[in-house]
Amino acid sequence: MQRSLIALFALAWLVLPGLFAPDSTLSLLVFAAINLLQAVGLSLLFGFAGQISLGQAGFYGIGAYVSSLLATSLGVPPLLGIIGAALAPALLAYVIGRPILRLRGYYLAMVTAGLGLILHTVFVEWEGLTGGYSGVAGIPPISLGACAFDTPLSMFYLTTVCAIVVLFLAHRMVKSSYGRAMRTTRESEAAARSVGIDVSRLKTEVFAVSAGLSGIAGALYAHYVGYISPETFTIDTSINLLLALVIGGVGSLWGAAIGAVLLTFLPEWLSQLQNAYGIVFGALVIILLTIEPDGIVGIVRRLIEAWRHRGVRNLGERAA
Repeated sequence: MQRSLIALFALAWLVLPGLFAPDSTLSLLVFAAINLLQAVGLSLLFGFAGQISLGQAGFYGIGAYVSSLLATSLGVPPLLGIIGAALAPALLAYVIGRPILRLRGYYLAMVTAGLGLILHTVFVEWEGLTGGYSGVAGIPPISLGACAFDTPLSMFYLTTVCAIVVLFLAHRMVKSSYGRAMRTTRESEAAARSVGIDVSRLKTEVFAVSAGLSGIAGALYAHYVGYISPETFTIDTSINLLLALVIGGVGSLWGAAIGAVLLTFLPEWLSQLQNAYGIVFGALVIILLTIEPDGIVGIVRRLIEAWRHRGVRNLGERAA
């Protein structure tokens, strides 16, 4: 039943916007799918492996710049550039992951925030390569043969398919023995080591996967917008992504999806109210963490459980 509902939802998500949504809504859906790639990566790292990161915007930026510069300076096809955009931040995360992931809690948060600040400074100061604050313009759209993904509708389908594939693979990961090792590490690294899990290697690998997904998201963003600059890849981007994940539900891939949608649509919904976005976003974090630490997903689970218990109780009363 649950699989049927998920398949029905995915089909509706793919078909209905293409039939009825204007270009402005399709663009928001494109950005939601791009944000979803980042949110899934952070969910795997933070929600399942228990390692917080405030440096995701830096990896997002690396992916955007790598793919953009390969396309504009070297004429590399965007699809190949996206592969490079995934590998470059993943390799960096793997190299630095071993030493920094020895830290925990707010120490790790501060170190990853520092990494994000360093990468943002590189984007600004390395003007000969990145263009500094002027950024990189003239980024070509993604193309596959004669098919160019240069419209909101075509990019909607491309990014949605990417998001669905990533969600599917992430689901398979968290349900596998590797996913169980991630959750064991999150709960107790000592317990994980006692059953033979290489904790350091596991955390580094998940960190690299998370960075790679952010890199892919950055490349998709760059080729859709056609222009990038350092302002997109600040620490605020990392903080907003983390808060969105907390609102949706840290330990759930569905929570990542909900958080990505809110992160994209909430500023648009509140665009007419000056400074309302920060107030509403902050209030949601405070209220949800107070009521339900598992976010919106946790509230939905509570409601479903209450409905099931009510149904069982009603059946019992009828039988009596």
